[in-house]
Amino acid sequence: MLEQAVAHFHLLRPWWLLALVPVALILLALLRREQDDLKWTAAIAPRLLKYMTVMPDRRWHVRPVWLVALVLSLAILALSGPTWRRELPPFVEDKAPLMIALDVSGSMGETDIAPSRLERGKQKIRDLLAARGRARSGLIAFAGTAHLVMPLTDDPRVIEPFLAALSPGLMPVPGKVPVAAVELAAQALAGDTFAGTILIVSDDLGKATAADINRAAGRNDVLMLAVAPPDKVHSPIGTIEVSVDSSDIQALERRVDSHFENAQAEQIGARWRDEGFWLLLPIAALSALWFRRGVTVPWILLLLLLQPVPGHAQTAQPLSDLTSLFLTPDQRGQIAFDRGDYHRAATLFSDPMRRGIAAYRAYDFIAAAEAFRKVDTVEGRFALGNAEAQNHAYEKAIKLYQEVLAQQPDNAAAKTNLAIVTAAYEAAEAKRRQQEQSEPEQPGLPPDETKVDKQQKGGQRMQVTPESLTTPGAAAAWMRAVETTPADFLKLKFAIQANSDQPPAGTGAQK
Repeated sequence: MLEQAVAHFHLLRPWWLLALVPVALILLALLRREQDDLKWTAAIAPRLLKYMTVMPDRRWHVRPVWLVALVLSLAILALSGPTWRRELPPFVEDKAPLMIALDVSGSMGETDIAPSRLERGKQKIRDLLAARGRARSGLIAFAGTAHLVMPLTDDPRVIEPFLAALSPGLMPVPGKVPVAAVELAAQALAGDTFAGTILIVSDDLGKATAADINRAAGRNDVLMLAVAPPDKVHSPIGTIEVSVDSSDIQALERRVDSHFENAQAEQIGARWRDEGFWLLLPIAALSALWFRRGVTVPWILLLLLLQPVPGHAQTAQPLSDLTSLFLTPDQRGQIAFDRGDYHRAATLFSDPMRRGIAAYRAYDFIAAAEAFRKVDTVEGRFALGNAEAQNHAYEKAIKLYQEVLAQQPDNAAAKTNLAIVTAAYEAAEAKRRQQEQSEPEQPGLPPDETKVDKQQKGGQRMQVTPESLTTPGAAAAWMRAVETTPADFLKLKFAIQANSDQPPAGTGAQK
């Protein structure tokens, strides 16, 4: 994370640094005037000056000239706009999709990592899923073949029973094929608008090369969580070693989120975030040195005298809201927004775009739409389209997205939202037409006639395909209909996929 920040560091407004030149010149001039030798050179002979000059006590103290120069330099640097990270649009998904490929080969049963390599890997996967919350994650198991256990889902509870059931005995072919697992994970991520991350949880990648893994990953980032002693791990890709604390999980989260933000920024064109405001903290601390005896009280009295006197119809300002004395409404709204108090932020912001974003985050889509209507920009129309879609005003949202695409044909977010809202609108219209055409049912009436097919020898036969066992809904239905354990279910699914005529890509055994 630090390396990426250093690599991306630059100034948004570098020409502000030219203001440091007059600051340096003024500082040199003031320091030159303070030199005692120069003050008396014209009046006293140089040979006598050194004997007549009394040097003051050289105790350390803060010189005002240095203090002013330092504060001005920090202020100029803040105005130059230092930045090292991008700021994503407010309506872009802020959670990265993640496909986890868990090694379930025989070597994962080693106990040099307690309780075993496989169980420690499962524990770390659970911790990672819990830390990601509702972010979409999927699971793949691989040994001599690679199999999709669960596609991307925002409910980690769906993954848990199948994760717990995984063991080397379920895999139909022995071996280790990390490249096949990465390729299968890339296929699961192919439907996403933005690139995701593939995490390999394994003890060793064998003979796999970085070129093969990166080729299989495609546009997605790939890294490895090593669940083995460092001297026994072979990994040609970026690797994070398993730890006894949560430092490895935090490192994984930073890597996943960083890659996702960069992918979004490249596709959407996110702007760089101005980080100059961080320099206000040292500037304020240094400015506090000016509040000496006899100075602080007059400044406070002056601030109080400048405040307007409330009228009879007004109420006195509460002490808890003293920030209004020093901060603008947008600044106070940003503080509430950063704290997650979106309802309060929506009432504080004066900027309609910010007010709409806060109302949107607070799920007050009606207020958000009212605010976005006052923003006559492409970003405002896109935001208004999102709010109208949330209000189920699909036709208005479609029109707004089309207007955005007319000005920005390459806007990926608008294309994606337009497709989603169009599908929702068509589904709603189809349901409405079906309801209009259907006649109202009359409950309670017996059937007109009942017939029994005496020649029927059994129920309808249905062929189970590998694809029918790879969705959360199908897996849940199978578990409800058949009294079996997750382990039996996975073993059957893996066997069907391994023996099918068209196995998953790259399932050839590799030793």
